[in-house]
Amino acid sequence: MKKLPASIKRRLVIENDDRLYSLKDCLEINIATKIPIVFDTLHHECLNNGETFRDALEGLVKTWRNIDGVPMIDYSNQAPGQKIGKHSKSINLDEFKRFIESTEGFDFDIMLEIKDKEISVSKAQDIIKKYRNQ
Repeated sequence: MKKLPASIKRRLVIENDDRLYSLKDCLEINIATKIPIVFDTLHHECLNNGETFRDALEGLVKTWRNIDGVPMIDYSNQAPGQKIGKHSKSINLDEFKRFIESTEGFDFDIMLEIKDKEISVSKAQDIIKKYRNQ
C-alpha cells in the first residue's frame, strides 16, 4: 500500500465481507492503514462479533475523515430461503425501517444492493421521509 500513488490511496476503502473479514477485522486494518470502511449490512449479518448496527456505525464513522467525505453503507437484505449472503430481489421494508431507526443520529450515505433497484429505492426513500418527519 505504501507504494501506491496518492491518487489511488485517496480512492481506497475497506469493506467487511460475509466470510473472512468482519467489521472488527476491518477496524484493525484501518488502524494500520487509515483507509475508511464501507459497511455492508448483509455481510455484517453473516459475519460479526456481536455488534448491533448502531455499535457498528459508532466504530466505522470514526474511520472516515473530512477529506474522505460522508461514510458509506451498503444496504441489502438476505434472500429468503436462499444460501446465507445471497441478496434479496427487493428491499424488506420492515427490516429497513428498523435499520433506519437503529442508526438515528448518524450521517451516512446508503447504497442499496438490491436487484429491483428503482422500485426499492422509491420505497426506501418513502421510509426515510416518513421517519424524518416524525
